[in-house]
Amino acid sequence: NGAKPWLKDVDKRCRRCGYQQETLAHVVNHCSSFSHAWQLRHNAIVGRLSNALKSQGEILSENTAVLGTTIRPDLVFKKGREVFLIDVTCPFENRKGVLDVARARKLAHYEPLLPLYQAQGLQPHVVPILVGALGSWDPQNDSFLRRFMSRSFLNTFRRLCVSD
Repeated sequence: NGAKPWLKDVDKRCRRCGYQQETLAHVVNHCSSFSHAWQLRHNAIVGRLSNALKSQGEILSENTAVLGTTIRPDLVFKKGREVFLIDVTCPFENRKGVLDVARARKLAHYEPLLPLYQAQGLQPHVVPILVGALGSWDPQNDSFLRRFMSRSFLNTFRRLCVSD
């Protein structure tokens, strides 16, 4: 299989789904046989985030289409006149800059929702929360989370999320 590149005449397709190459990135983040595991990891992070934020403001929706669109952020959190469209993603960190690319993709995806909230007199923010599939933590997550968590709880929260 693909895990043994030194063998020349071996079938390199995924043993589970038959994809063309069984690589670490494929097995950890793309193999349909393990999709339930990715979903559990993602949902565990969303659940931790929801539990941490609900005492600080109001969770308006969770994994629900927003304002008549088909766009579904993981959480919509409101604190005062600010609305935070929070989406968790767990990219495979196999090269430098992959977290920046994932963040830019999330920001672009949710940008069409901003005018809809602004029309209601709210101040919307898109907040991508990135936790690498191999356990990395995007430091940019901290700028948002520090507003609603103590430093010690944020450290614990970070450790729990990367170990899910």
